[in-house]
Amino acid sequence: MNNKNKGMFLEEVLNKTITYLWSNKIAYIEKKTTPIKVKKITKNDDGQIISSKVKIYKSTVDYIGCFNGKFIAFEAKTTNEKYLSIKNFAKHQLRYLELIESNNGISFVIIYFSLYNEFYLVNTNYIIEKYKQVKSIKYKEIKENSRLLTLEFPGYLNILIFDLN
Repeated sequence: MNNKNKGMFLEEVLNKTITYLWSNKIAYIEKKTTPIKVKKITKNDDGQIISSKVKIYKSTVDYIGCFNGKFIAFEAKTTNEKYLSIKNFAKHQLRYLELIESNNGISFVIIYFSLYNEFYLVNTNYIIEKYKQVKSIKYKEIKENSRLLTLEFPGYLNILIFDLN
């Protein structure tokens, strides 16, 4: 699986999760888009295709929304290894998640280990501490310091498993 598509399974699961949460009025969460500026458009037989683009500014995190009156923000990462590389996180993403936490919001990271077919909800502060100390976090460490998420029927991920008190 190439780098470009390695997160597609997790994104598909999260898209189904968002739809489920929204349609059942449990939470409002949306996938943020990357802000781009079109530089060049090429025409072909099927219509127009963006052939050149540039990011306007750094995006914050993958997902934002509201749950039980609290702002929620999270990042989603996939790894095909027995570890998660810290390089997967940009400093500004972690600062943003930390800012949400410090303002009484909810922030976390969802990690999908494709080798084990397991999803984990990881506390933002844990990721920030590891970011300062190591280059990667081993599967075993994440398993011991995170919450295992399960796919529920009809195909959504139980991401709202934290205590709001």
